[in-house]
Amino acid sequence: MAARREEKEEEEKKKLQKRKPIDVGKPQKSFKKSMKDYPARPAPAEPSASLVLQDDDPDFPRGGGRLLSKKEEAEARAEAEEEFDREQRLSKKGGGKGMGKKKGNKKLFGDDEDDLGFLFGEGVTGKLPKYVNRITLKNISPNMKLWGVITEVNSKDLVVSLPGGLRGFVRSEEVADIVLNNGSQDAGSNLPFRIFHVGQLVPGIVLEVDDDKRDGKGNKRILLSLRLSLLYKGLTLEAVQDGMVLTAQVKSIEDHGYILHFGVFSFSGFLPRSCLDGGKATVGQLIQGVVKSIDKARAVVHLDSDPDLVSKSVIKDLKGLSIDQLVPGMMVNVRVHSTLENGIMLSFLTYFTGTADVFHLQDYFPSSSWKDDYKHNKKVTARILFIDPTTRAVGLTLNSDLVLNKPPPCFVKTGDIYEQSRIVRVDKGIGLHLEIPSSPKPFPAYVHMMDFADEGVSKVGKTFKEGGHVRVRILGMRHLEGIAMGTLKASAFEGSVFTHSDVKPGMLVKAKVLAVENFGAIVQFSSGVKALCPLPHMSEFDIVKPDKKFKVGAELLFRVLGCKSKRITVTHKKSLVKSKLSVLSSYADATEGLIAHGWITKIEKHGCFVRFYNGVHGFAHRSELRLDPGSEPDAVYHAGQVVKCRVISSVPASRKINLSFFISPKRTSEDDVCKLGSLVSGVVERLTPGAVVVHVHSHLKGTIANEHLADHLGQATILKSLLRPGYEFDQLLVLVPIIELFTIRMHYVVGAVKSFVGHVDYCSADQMSRLELISMAKEFGLDIDRCTIWWLVVFGEVQDLKEIKTDSDALSMALSVGATKEVNVYIKYARSDCAQHETIHHDEGEDGDGDNNQVGVDQGYKDVEAEEEEEDADVGQDGDLQGILLGKKIKDKAMDEENEFYD
Repeated sequence: MAARREEKEEEEKKKLQKRKPIDVGKPQKSFKKSMKDYPARPAPAEPSASLVLQDDDPDFPRGGGRLLSKKEEAEARAEAEEEFDREQRLSKKGGGKGMGKKKGNKKLFGDDEDDLGFLFGEGVTGKLPKYVNRITLKNISPNMKLWGVITEVNSKDLVVSLPGGLRGFVRSEEVADIVLNNGSQDAGSNLPFRIFHVGQLVPGIVLEVDDDKRDGKGNKRILLSLRLSLLYKGLTLEAVQDGMVLTAQVKSIEDHGYILHFGVFSFSGFLPRSCLDGGKATVGQLIQGVVKSIDKARAVVHLDSDPDLVSKSVIKDLKGLSIDQLVPGMMVNVRVHSTLENGIMLSFLTYFTGTADVFHLQDYFPSSSWKDDYKHNKKVTARILFIDPTTRAVGLTLNSDLVLNKPPPCFVKTGDIYEQSRIVRVDKGIGLHLEIPSSPKPFPAYVHMMDFADEGVSKVGKTFKEGGHVRVRILGMRHLEGIAMGTLKASAFEGSVFTHSDVKPGMLVKAKVLAVENFGAIVQFSSGVKALCPLPHMSEFDIVKPDKKFKVGAELLFRVLGCKSKRITVTHKKSLVKSKLSVLSSYADATEGLIAHGWITKIEKHGCFVRFYNGVHGFAHRSELRLDPGSEPDAVYHAGQVVKCRVISSVPASRKINLSFFISPKRTSEDDVCKLGSLVSGVVERLTPGAVVVHVHSHLKGTIANEHLADHLGQATILKSLLRPGYEFDQLLVLVPIIELFTIRMHYVVGAVKSFVGHVDYCSADQMSRLELISMAKEFGLDIDRCTIWWLVVFGEVQDLKEIKTDSDALSMALSVGATKEVNVYIKYARSDCAQHETIHHDEGEDGDGDNNQVGVDQGYKDVEAEEEEEDADVGQDGDLQGILLGKKIKDKAMDEENEFYD
């Protein structure tokens, strides 16, 4: 009896379970079949309680409205209920195996695979999602429209900060349609600098997402386009309404305003000059404006670019507005529909819904109770952050600065350390929201849980509490959100180099060798920053096989040579790494008497060029190289050799430093000073075509011109032919006590056209001769046959031209250099018809100041261009070159010499 009673109770329980509605915690199954595929069934009189509750909560499909009518929805719900009952009966027969399998495979919007939610869900057709739409490298795809802020402007691309901390790159050919229409590659390469600036908000569209080969880690690289033809694709004049905010590109500049291009050819735009408040726009520049009027007859849209008007203009609920017509940056009136785990769901423009995550709320410092500020149906203003036309997902931002159409400010920089940062909010399992005590106002930061500690934190809630304070270091910036990313790891506060900004020229660092190439070694600091050790700096001597010198994985000591545009170069030369001398890294630091280590980069007959840290370079004249009589610089020194040198003098404004390899200053006793008119002895060092160079007091140098060797020219010639290095003169009369270095500025004169061809630094009187000037002209590529050489004599305000016919004239030129330490030399063709087809091309030398510029003389006399840097003289109609060279101040003076110059 007892067994039979238990069987009856079990049957009654089963009947009750069958009558009781079963609520399954997953969204309704979407229908992929047409309604015609199902036989018509009458709707039940009393729907189940679970369906009634779901019906009370209206559907909010992301980005669109209802797809079915109410009648069709009722039929669909009836279909679903009957199909559900049928599955339940089948599951009973199968012993519950089917149900268990389905429960194990169910997937909700709040899946733990992504703490901050994901963009693509299973549809919002009855229950709301748990997390907001969020863009990541996993779900971003082509044709997405994004709003971003420019962080870098380069010659070849733009770097744009995107939502979610992503970065996008815009190639120069994708910045504007104007470049493509003109087909000018040169204009496209310089266009980013002319029409964009850092901090500018721009709408863009994703072209592709590919692997970043330069990174080497397999990371994704987002390529964007700012072309309006892609953003406004399909836009027609009928869809444009008064009050809309449109982005246009300046197509041309007219007298009364600017012709605008919207990326489509069905209509154009016009912006009056008065709308720019005295400012100027350039061709290709992006301009935002509010539609003031529409001339449908001429298909012209008139805009007003007043910033206040643009920032306050809200798009209206227009009839027939589709998701394809939404553009990032549009301002819309939204209504709060519900709060989610990490943001809020909003409805706008009647048919659309979107989400805003916790980083895009109105408050920069949202506390744990931020949901209380966003009640149901609360009205706020927002801007569109991104649109995905494929999934119809829309992201919005309530950021107070972005809503005003301006980028969020930034008061911190990467690498900064803040001791007392207040914890605003603790997101369990995710991270911390901090308030950094920056200046002039606090700044928000976020620390992910992976950056809490080096070994990890097990109990976040007990370790960090709201209102507490932590020590944080800035890792980077999310420029669009206006929030910094930080770390609390103890290792992040150690070491001298954390980011590129921490690298200083001359500092010693330890680095690990990552790779060895034929051009050098790639090394990495402990913080992850990479640098290059060029092949010449891997050793004191030239190495043929660098992989034998450096082993991958080895940790070595380096000294930083310089850091430019995040490109760090280091050296492993022992003499530089172990040097205890001062680091010369700027021209301002080159004080007289400073002793520093440098390395020779180039050797010339008249001296050596020496480079220091951070690109600083100087010149050591031949007389300061400690050469023995008769020795040449290239026989004693070699390029790349590390030398110890002393600064003799410097001109920071001109970026020139005079050096000496004599570490101890030369003796300056009264016996050693060569006074004007005194008698000294000298030893011949070498012979030049126009003079004899001698050693005076064993450490000074002097020059004896050929005409000063004897009273008669014939005797001077004979005497010079007998002289050899090492011969000693007992008595020499000092005419000029000090020989100073100067610069020769060489000019090229053909007919009535004068061109500056280059300059030669560190010239001295002891080496100056007419033959030396001819040699300089040949180095510039000038054919000096049938040419005359002239120099400009300056006495105060009086200027005159003198021809250099002999070495004596060249020496006179060198000895009469003024306080400017510069002299102008002119190479003049004696007959203009001989140079009828000659022209000049000017190329800068490799080493900047101090290197001879290479100038080639090519065919085409009519193409001669004036390239002088400091003087811009106009050629008169009468061909008065004397007036050009002398500033038209001595029109009637020295007429005979003038005629001789132009014959």
